[in-house]
Amino acid sequence: MAILDDVKAALRVTTTDTGIVGEITDLIDAAKDDLALSGVLVVDDTNPLIKRAIITYVKANFGYDNPDADRLAKAYDLLKMHLSLSTDYAFYAVTFEVTDAATSAAIRQAEVEFAGQTKTTDAIGKAVFYARAGSNYEYTVTADGYGADDDDDNLVDVAASQTVAISLTAL
Repeated sequence: MAILDDVKAALRVTTTDTGIVGEITDLIDAAKDDLALSGVLVVDDTNPLIKRAIITYVKANFGYDNPDADRLAKAYDLLKMHLSLSTDYAFYAVTFEVTDAATSAAIRQAEVEFAGQTKTTDAIGKAVFYARAGSNYEYTVTADGYGADDDDDNLVDVAASQTVAISLTAL
């Protein structure tokens, strides 16, 4: 079921009147834009929490004499706040995969510094960070017994969840 159909069902609206359907569609788009402006990076209307936020926004803003508008607007604002603070919705995962350049084996216990945080790679050579969209996040990778990462720029542009593969050369 498309989001328009879900919202119409929540509003108890069955009409196909283009004016009413147009208003509902505009409110759906406004809800998506409002979520994005609030820092919610994953605005997928098939996700249950995103769908609930969109429906709540539309219900709060649809029509003129809505006695529940204030209550619904507060509920939407709380849900939007939770989404904008969640690593699942407001941050992209940046996974660093650190391997030995000669053997391609995972390097455990490598230290990865990224976006002001430092983490140690796990048993499979991975360290996961969460970052908001942005460009030129610097990183460094070090490990005992290995030379420094020889990548010239050591920068990551974060526009989506991604994996950064790092190969270190043993000393």
